Amino acid sequence: MKQVILLSLLIALLGFGVWSFFVASRYQALCELSYFSASAAEIKHCDERLSELK
Repeated sequence: MKQVILLSLLIALLGFGVWSFFVASRYQALCELSYFSASAAEIKHCDERLSELK
């Protein structure tokens, strides 16, 4: 039982790591800003730029 919990926790942490890398690299490449330290207005502006490119 303890191994199942640890394995589930490890999978969740790995999933979060992959997700955060994807999100951070997308905003870094598109707008040259860090997703985790950017303001809500900066992220909104970057999302608008992304929608213009599509």
